[in-house]
Amino acid sequence: MISVKRIQAVVMKDYRDLLKNAYMLSTAVVPLFFAFILRSQGEEVETGAVFMPITLTMVIVGAFIQAAVIAEEKEKNTLRGLLLSPLNTAEIFIGKSVLSAVASIIMIVAVILIGNITMPDQMLLTAAVMLISLTIFISIGTILGLVSRTVMETSVIGIPVLFIFGMGDIFQTIIDSEWLLNVMGYLPDQQFGELLLQLKNGEAVGDHFLVLSIWAAASVLVTIYIFKKRRFD
Repeated sequence: MISVKRIQAVVMKDYRDLLKNAYMLSTAVVPLFFAFILRSQGEEVETGAVFMPITLTMVIVGAFIQAAVIAEEKEKNTLRGLLLSPLNTAEIFIGKSVLSAVASIIMIVAVILIGNITMPDQMLLTAAVMLISLTIFISIGTILGLVSRTVMETSVIGIPVLFIFGMGDIFQTIIDSEWLLNVMGYLPDQQFGELLLQLKNGEAVGDHFLVLSIWAAASVLVTIYIFKKRRFD
């Protein structure tokens, strides 16, 4: 049974810690610079790359801040107590993810407005896609935080994540290998961008939605596995 009060206690603790952490606060506003860059280009990109600022927001705010929140618990030696507390796995995962999710949603809305990004008209389906993608990146951030020893170490480990999951559209322009491009096409950022583009054009999105759902399920399962392993350790 999930307790809302226990989840709320975890969220409030993270909120107070966030307000005192200049590193995480400064990281959260980084996507705004990408939105300003997109706006300064002055023309609409007719590919999934137009949604790259949104993906970068999920990586930088969702994954990086989530990783920093978890790593800070480890750095202060409070994570072990959290794992051994009466909270179950779902309560810990939800409680430690709410702040990153809310911050990501706020920044996504800001990026869309500042970057003048035209979103699909199907708002409910678009919101569902956002939620699934956010689940993926927050789960990845949780994994990064669990395997890192300090907050600063999450930045070092997280750089490859930023390149692989946030800047795939840039790398595709400089890669000649067809099989590598095909593999990259299945990464969540590519699926996310193509899905939103097809939604915008009124095309079917079943395949992309399925791939993103598989990514979300797999990332959550891996996160839960590492959580339980840390608890037993």
